[in-house]
Amino acid sequence: MTRRIFIKTMLQRGYIILIIGAALLIAGILLSVIWADSFARSFLRQGVILSDVAVPPSGTATNTIQVTDIGHPIALQIRFQAPSNSGQASNSNNATVKLRELVKDPNGGVLSQNYFSKQFFTTFKPTIPGKYTLTISNLGSAPVRISSLFGSASFVNKNNQINVNLFSELIAGIILVIVGIITVITGIVIVILDRRKGRGKKPIATR
Repeated sequence: MTRRIFIKTMLQRGYIILIIGAALLIAGILLSVIWADSFARSFLRQGVILSDVAVPPSGTATNTIQVTDIGHPIALQIRFQAPSNSGQASNSNNATVKLRELVKDPNGGVLSQNYFSKQFFTTFKPTIPGKYTLTISNLGSAPVRISSLFGSASFVNKNNQINVNLFSELIAGIILVIVGIITVITGIVIVILDRRKGRGKKPIATR
């Protein structure tokens, strides 16, 4: 009887570890999702997203953001998809694509202007609070579909360095996920080993 109780306790140990690992894994995933949702909402309050906007040759796509905090730079990322014979983006088509981004401050001054034919990313410091205007011009001979992010880069400080503190919850979530996965794997291994031990020990017959 004592041996059976011992074997049962050993099996329960593995399941307890499995439950703890699953709890850590779920907590890590939830923490990461909550952080991502909060970060996205924060960006959208001061930024805009252009999603798959069609821009014909000599055409433009324009949007504006309202900047209240000039302590953080503005981030601009532009991705585009050029038409191809297969209906998908192709690097060989990038040679025929020529785009220009132009950002003006509330007074009409040019803060950023670049010509590019590849995926583009830049940051620049706002000068005064107010409305900033982004204009993306298609200077090529073929239509393109553009997606872009344009808004305050709260994850960058005044010295253009990444603000690690902003990502503390995300880092904690990732750590919990990793620890949870390791714990789950450990629990599975322990359950398998304990079951094998339990099968290998035959009960002693009593007279």
